[in-house]
Parts: sequence; structure tokens; C-alpha cells
Amino acid sequence: RGETSLPSQGAHSQSAGISSSLSPPETSPPTSSSTAIKKRNPAKEKDESGYARAQRVCRKKKRAYDACYTAQLSSKEEDCDDLFETYRTCFLRVIAKDMEKRGVNVSQDSMIGEYKAETEEDDNDR
Repeated sequence: RGETSLPSQGAHSQSAGISSSLSPPETSPPTSSSTAIKKRNPAKEKDESGYARAQRVCRKKKRAYDACYTAQLSSKEEDCDDLFETYRTCFLRVIAKDMEKRGVNVSQDSMIGEYKAETEEDDNDR
């Protein structure tokens, strides 16, 4: 009967399927939507958690510190303390504001509590 396939034909058809899946996928040129800069979404920013908001707001300061730290590892001549302090202050300020807005009590022993005490001392010194 002509309906049955020989084992060699089945193996051949399977290998043909495998070789076709190994070919590179077809790529299309990038569209303007895939290369466009993301636009700000104020509604989404309003609903951000404190941590996500702190990451977004302070990302430029973090990038500057990360670049300095990487250079410091390779040359040992960079001083990144000021950049770290700027990033730390930015991050803690955003988190403290978020906690205050949500009505969360801050423990004086926590990092946020220490930051708030530092800023209160700075404000009293002025």
C-alpha cells in the first residue's frame, strides 16, 4: 500500500523540519515606535511605589556614581564619596517623602529616621 511511509522518509522529513527551524528568523527594519523615546505618563508616576519612584527620580545620580565606581575599580584614583552621598540623599529624600505622604511612622533607628534627623539638624543650623 502506498500510504505507509518508510522510516528513511520519516527521518528525512523530520530533519528537513529541524534545518528549517535553524535558519535565522526574518528581521524587519526597526519601526519608529520601537526606537522612540518613552513619553512620561503622569498617571503612572502618581501610582508608583516609593522604591520605584526613588529609582526613577535618582537614576541619573546613580548612573554617575556607578560610572565613577567602575572607574575607581580599574584605576584606584577616583573619589566617588560625593557622588554616593548625592545619590543616597536623593534616594532617602524620595522614600521619606513617600512614607510621610502615606502616613507611615518612621523609626528613629532606621536609615530613613537617621536621614530625617540629619535634615532636621541641617535645617536648625541655617
